[in-house]
Amino acid sequence: MTIDRQGGRNSVIHGGITVIGTGRATAGVDHATVTLGIEVERDDAGDAFRAAGASADAVLAALAGRGVDPRSVRSADVTLGPRFDYADGTRVLAAYQATQRMVVTLSDATGLDLLLTAVAGVAEGVRIDGVTLDAADPRDVCSSARTAAMIDAREKATSLAALAGRPLGPVLAVAELDGDPGSPRPVALMAHTARDASMPVSLGDATITVSVRVRFAWAD
Repeated sequence: MTIDRQGGRNSVIHGGITVIGTGRATAGVDHATVTLGIEVERDDAGDAFRAAGASADAVLAALAGRGVDPRSVRSADVTLGPRFDYADGTRVLAAYQATQRMVVTLSDATGLDLLLTAVAGVAEGVRIDGVTLDAADPRDVCSSARTAAMIDAREKATSLAALAGRPLGPVLAVAELDGDPGSPRPVALMAHTARDASMPVSLGDATITVSVRVRFAWAD
């Protein structure tokens, strides 16, 4: 922390003191987003597309079997196209590739490991591309983090005022700094495809961080 009459992150200026306060709070993780991928290749484009569709149906059935609401599942993209290889410097058609990406939003992450086990390897070309965990409704925790950030800002300002030999006055302005206070926490389950998968998932807590810029006046 510095005293800087030209301004800065925490600064003492003629018109008062401007500081950055940071607060953190934790929330239990109860929300998960699962990204699933399907990729199937065939010599014929129609066969590839139908095979990918069959795999998608199997995934949807597996999700329904775990009690997932169909409205919580959406197709992010569907593609069909040729895949080429190179032989002796010549591009040759290797196969037709059909793909689909599904995003599953779970408001209750309980039993996530069982759901992943049910989906992994349920059909040809199915993979788990990623899992993200966060708090479904972080508003209360964000409020606690903001309170902690304001307390931190006042403590810094009080210390700076004492160093400057001036009494600290009221707050003149407050601004919450840009940033996502409740950033989802990714889980390392990338491209998991084992048919007999068993992948324990520890939900733990999500940390919410809020930063505020506060300007205080002098009391005299």
